[in-house]
Amino acid sequence: MIQANNLVDIMNIEDTTLRNQRILDEVQPLARKIMDSFIAKYSKRDSYLLQLKIHTHEQTIKTTIADSKNPKYAEKKQNYGNKGFVEFIDEKLYESPLFILKLEFHLASREIRMMMSSDFYPFWVLSKRTQVHELERMVVELHDDLKIFTIEEKKNFVDKNEFIDTISNYIRNRRKPTIYFGKILPLEGEIEEEQLIEQLWDTYQKLSPIRSLLEKEAIEHSQSLMLIKDIQKDVQPFHINLFSKTYEVKVEEEVKKVKTNEYKQIFYIYDQDQLITEGHIGFYTRDPHESIGIIINNRGFIFSQTRKLFSRESYNWYIRKSYRERGRHNENQQYQEQTIEELKNHDFRLNESNAFYVGTFEETTKSFTEPMTKIKERLITAAAIFADVRGSLTFPKGVKSIEIPEEDEDIESEVEDYSSSFDFSNILDLVEQSGFTFSLDIIRDFYLNLTSLDDKHFVILSGISGTGKTQLCRVFANAVYGLDYSEENPYLKVVPVRPDWMDATSLFGYYSSFEKRYMKTEFLDMLLQANEEKDKPHFIVLDEMNLARVEYYLSDYLSAVESRNPIQLHNIDDLKDVPKTIEIPHNFYVIGTINVDETTHSISDKVLDRSFVMTLSDVDFSSFWDRLEEKFKKTVQNEWDLLLTIHRNLTTYDLHFGYRTMNEMIRKLYKNSMLPEDLRMEPLVALDGVVAEKVIPKIRGDERISELLEVLANLFSQQFGEKSQVYKHIKRMREDLERYGSTQFWR
Repeated sequence: MIQANNLVDIMNIEDTTLRNQRILDEVQPLARKIMDSFIAKYSKRDSYLLQLKIHTHEQTIKTTIADSKNPKYAEKKQNYGNKGFVEFIDEKLYESPLFILKLEFHLASREIRMMMSSDFYPFWVLSKRTQVHELERMVVELHDDLKIFTIEEKKNFVDKNEFIDTISNYIRNRRKPTIYFGKILPLEGEIEEEQLIEQLWDTYQKLSPIRSLLEKEAIEHSQSLMLIKDIQKDVQPFHINLFSKTYEVKVEEEVKKVKTNEYKQIFYIYDQDQLITEGHIGFYTRDPHESIGIIINNRGFIFSQTRKLFSRESYNWYIRKSYRERGRHNENQQYQEQTIEELKNHDFRLNESNAFYVGTFEETTKSFTEPMTKIKERLITAAAIFADVRGSLTFPKGVKSIEIPEEDEDIESEVEDYSSSFDFSNILDLVEQSGFTFSLDIIRDFYLNLTSLDDKHFVILSGISGTGKTQLCRVFANAVYGLDYSEENPYLKVVPVRPDWMDATSLFGYYSSFEKRYMKTEFLDMLLQANEEKDKPHFIVLDEMNLARVEYYLSDYLSAVESRNPIQLHNIDDLKDVPKTIEIPHNFYVIGTINVDETTHSISDKVLDRSFVMTLSDVDFSSFWDRLEEKFKKTVQNEWDLLLTIHRNLTTYDLHFGYRTMNEMIRKLYKNSMLPEDLRMEPLVALDGVVAEKVIPKIRGDERISELLEVLANLFSQQFGEKSQVYKHIKRMREDLERYGSTQFWR
């Protein structure tokens, strides 16, 4: 007999460690015992139960207990520990687990939950018009005893007759909650274990329609993921012929995670040893279908679903490229006709719809009739042709335009509907996935500085060169829109500041009486766009903003933000494309990056009083190393240790270098190691050269750096020898310091 009150009383324990220990000692064994008895009693009736894996909450509870004893995590974990559960999972399908049945004692809500769960994507797929009949049949067969609910801030119950409409609403609102089906019993009084076991069996049987539907969808999902895996595994270099010239394509072995359900595999197109352009194969494991894309110069040119390849025994895979842009019908038609001609010129096989042939996929063998390298060759060749037709293949880059999605579901849309969110947890996840090394403290501080004031968003990023100031702006703005760092963001503009900016016209433009038109700027274009699309944040980065006097060219902006009065642009009555006045809207975010050296101007108090100033000089090379590709780690391990030693010595004097310098040194060392053995430099000689080229030129100062030069001289003498480049430079700089009282690399 289960005494429910004894379990519920556990929630009265305030101490996180003790509460979780009680759940581990009392609730988890009870749940395990009941589920073991359930299997023992009913597996003879349904042998499928014996194939299931057991998943429990125990390891999570143990981790919570450990973290609660650590002052670093204790506060964050103080509300953890309100349930115990045991769950059965079917893991026979590749990367497509089915969560069959969970018994959960939810102490906080005083409930016993018997349920199965699914992420949102299967229902998104099944809601499409070609499959919605299957979803409708499941709803009809679903027993009235079972509840449907989601758990967001609280449980949200869904009437089964409104289930399909609810799924459609979630899709429209871009929400993807986990969906639960099952029974919820009160956790109160005395409960007989045998009754719970019988209720579990009853629930399991009534879940059959859902289980059947989700299993079918999981099989299709699993097959598509295995095909994607096969595409990823083939990394053989190959050649493509473009416009009567042959190029070599090299594909990276590593597949990088961009964000949840999105991965990319980088490829490079070379003319001999000259890199022409790079791109990546995008793998989308749930969008909601599985698909691949070919992206060149941050613009997607091919997107195609992979699940359809399994729709018949032998599937001839054709992809059609379409160009659809608002107000450009004639131009789109021209692109279309030129594309078809170029595909024919490149010996592509086209069908009656002018779609090009990729390959034939055999359902029985789960493979193509031709080598995978040939499939990749056709995809990348076609994408390169499309990029060239559109004018954005490395050579002249075209302007990215907004495309209208195809109405026909057979033609895959190339349009991104940009939506923004300042949810900090999501932003942090995307920044961490970007591959850049920014600490939680930096991201949080940047987030707060940008968003804490509703009416003013102005942040200045200061610090040594190469610490990622501009990259932080880009990765943050892209994270707000759920984009990968490398993707083009139409709501972000990086504007390099010029030393000759003397007044506000540098930002806001001016009316030219000679040309009879308004001379617009990138800053003004973004500001006009922000006033048009006030529901979306717009980011402008003034890169190296103190190359000119900030208070001169930024004065109108600062005054407008402070007074909330519009800025006068012109007084020409018949000028249509630029308004006479313009406001600084609340969705306009200005970020400036500054370097402090002899080429820059100081920032006046007027500017500093109206901004948050962050300093990015701390460099976390430990995280940088963790994120570094394995091929670099294997090659430069010894050199890395010495570079860190040099960096530590420079840091004391604020003469250290940033991520950019470290990254470039590592890449040169790696490139040297790839040369033929009889032509490459010895690793130490290569390191001597790269430190002399990238680190020593930045060292300068007066007698205060005397000790630093002595330390470096001893270090370089021991590591490189007194004939090395770096030792000679430091020796000469020490002599200059003694003679003149100051020193620098340049003479």
